[in-house]
Amino acid sequence: MSWGHRPQPGEWLVNSHILDEAAAAMLKAVKVVRLYDVPYVGSCNRKGDTIYIDHQLPPQLEHRGKVYDIDRFIVMHEVTEMLFEHVLHFQYRDAHQFALRAERALVESDGLPWSVYNRFCARWIKIIGERRHYPNPPPDIDLQPEIDEDDKTTLRRMGAKRAARTGRNTMGR
Repeated sequence: MSWGHRPQPGEWLVNSHILDEAAAAMLKAVKVVRLYDVPYVGSCNRKGDTIYIDHQLPPQLEHRGKVYDIDRFIVMHEVTEMLFEHVLHFQYRDAHQFALRAERALVESDGLPWSVYNRFCARWIKIIGERRHYPNPPPDIDLQPEIDEDDKTTLRRMGAKRAARTGRNTMGR
């Protein structure tokens, strides 16, 4: 809540309508690309205008007869994380925590139990994370999460040997 803004009734608590508007604005502000190998399932480019989601991650999740759009949740997470990292200069670990909270709020406001979504994500994080190589990473992927986490193994699997060696945010070989 910002100073000088007088909240309308219902704006004091988590509000599904407001979260829907935020998710729609985020989806409109970025391009979503599902063509590449993305080690942490989702990421953004260094510029922040493209969200990459791993090509293998299913775009939808069905639970109790309702279909949920996964991109919506991933984009909420990635945009929030990117803003905390690139604008506010948070370390990945801390930015990730804020992004998880925003993602969870959206998931739950859509009526999907967090436990169901979390199991779905854990399964795909394991599948994607166990790849020995990521032969087709996005050419301009933001490597800051891997650099902040000192994840040299993932950087090497992506072919980002220079980033693994120097800590520079570049896909150089």
